[in-house]
Amino acid sequence: MAARKKLSFEQGMEELEALVSALEKGEMTLDQSFSAYEKGVALLGELRAQLKAGEGRVMALTGQGEAPLKEEMP
Repeated sequence: MAARKKLSFEQGMEELEALVSALEKGEMTLDQSFSAYEKGVALLGELRAQLKAGEGRVMALTGQGEAPLKEEMP
């Protein structure tokens, strides 16, 4: 398998959305569906890693031990 070039988060999301849309149409063969699903799972892992790295950068920049998911309002 050839190495993929690194996609931006936005490009990755577009590609993942296209895969999901194609799977939802149900017009692929079973083998094509498995390939698309496998590609989507791998892409999802890459996107999650990008988010995790971004979260780490935000935490480092703000000096926080943990980035809050949402701030509580009084």
